[in-house]
Amino acid sequence: MIYIPGIEQLCEDRETWQHICDLAENKQVDSPLLLDFQSNSASAGRWDAVYAISLLAGLETSVLIDADDKIFIDWGTSGRVPLKPPIGSRMPFKTWVHTHPGFAAYWSATDTNSLAIGSGILRQAIVLGAPGPKVAINLAFNKDYDASSTINASGPLSSWSDEPVTPWDEWYQQIIEHSEVIA
Repeated sequence: MIYIPGIEQLCEDRETWQHICDLAENKQVDSPLLLDFQSNSASAGRWDAVYAISLLAGLETSVLIDADDKIFIDWGTSGRVPLKPPIGSRMPFKTWVHTHPGFAAYWSATDTNSLAIGSGILRQAIVLGAPGPKVAINLAFNKDYDASSTINASGPLSSWSDEPVTPWDEWYQQIIEHSEVIA
């Protein structure tokens, strides 16, 4: 079991959380309970919980949020999960999040290929790794966003910002500050 701050906001109790962790460790990633947890975590923007389940399973996971805020969860191998818009999803996609369980958050060759292909249909991408999340904003959809650098100087990747990794402890602080503003 992995400790997740505020897990009670995502799970009914510790016993359920333990069961979800056990499902992940046993690679039962198609379990409705685990998939519901992943979906609810994504809906709440709790990328730490999405990453924790991926880490326990030792598999990459992909979360795609479509134009209607529908959430689609996909599982890959320990080293690959491509962007695959599912049938029934609506473009433009708001966010594509995927994990690199136990490794750095960076834009791999598979990731940059997905971003290049998705330049006209995807607003934002996030990769979750051991040090924390790394975000890329599609500047074609976010004209007012001031990017200090892009993934590539030319071609379709020049429309994607290249943000630094946010360490998990800083990410948690941002979540706390955001929830205080809402409350």
